[in-house]
Amino acid sequence: MKVISLSYEDAGYACSIGTSIKNKYKTYTNFFDYLVVDMKTINQILILKDLNLLINNFNFEEQQKKENKTLIWNNFPRMISYHDLSNNFNKKSLKDFNNKYLRRYYRLMNDLYNEKKIFFIRYGKTNINEIKIFMNTIKEINENLEIFFINVDFDKNNNENIFYSEIKNYIYINFYHVNKDEIKNEDIYFKLLECDWLYVFNKIDKLKK
Repeated sequence: MKVISLSYEDAGYACSIGTSIKNKYKTYTNFFDYLVVDMKTINQILILKDLNLLINNFNFEEQQKKENKTLIWNNFPRMISYHDLSNNFNKKSLKDFNNKYLRRYYRLMNDLYNEKKIFFIRYGKTNINEIKIFMNTIKEINENLEIFFINVDFDKNNNENIFYSEIKNYIYINFYHVNKDEIKNEDIYFKLLECDWLYVFNKIDKLKK
């Protein structure tokens, strides 16, 4: 059984998913843990044939704090790293970066081929068609793998549970309604870390049996 982050397409929320999973399961870092990424990109990576697309054709942008360099993959709709490269990176550090993400890619694919059950967690309200593509693609990789897609969210204006009858094992959790304690932090990243992740992991514990 594995629990894997599918991150989010905006910074802050994205990294908090991977951090929360690592805090609970003390696991290795997965491919999407600390990347800003959309579902279209995730679905493209699952069927990737040319690994050179992962390690070439980047844009680099300055950050306000000047400590790190933003790296943007041009080969995919939206995939961004904010933390991996220092502002003064060189050829060696870029090569190390590429090797690191190749290792994480192989780790992801190994899990898809060999695990019996995987829980994927993504922030927000994911487009139903993208979820269908994701689930169907994984079933083509390993038809025996049982997969769950969990959307965690924090939406004060949504009082409804999101349910997709045509998608097996889809779960929507709105932290605004399950949190037991008041969220005090205003920073997006720390705000989501304060949420009731125990509720999420208890649900996973019940379903993993």
